Amino acid sequence: MAAVILASGPAADVLAGSFGNEVGCAGVRLGYQDRDDYVVLTAEGVETYGSGCEFAQPLTTTPGTQLLSSTCFAEGEEGTTTDVVKVINKGGDGFFVTIPGLEEIGPLKSCS
Repeated sequence: MAAVILASGPAADVLAGSFGNEVGCAGVRLGYQDRDDYVVLTAEGVETYGSGCEFAQPLTTTPGTQLLSSTCFAEGEEGTTTDVVKVINKGGDGFFVTIPGLEEIGPLKSCS
């Protein structure tokens, strides 16, 4: 029997399933995360141990790169911010995410 992965969300045309670092993918399989270096990327957003961004809408899409308007939060800070998050698909090297003010996050590989 073949499995069909249906993705929804603003990045659905680029991301089907979960992508992460080793710790992030372990968290996806276990259903929780408990380490500082946790990172998971889905069509709905990107999540790290103490922060994350929910994708609101795609702004531009070019082959391999997508800019997404996003609502972001950070642990210890009040409220949310609206930022433009860049998701780059580098093929076999995985996905890389850039959130304004932070270093590039990646590589993020398929968690399946």
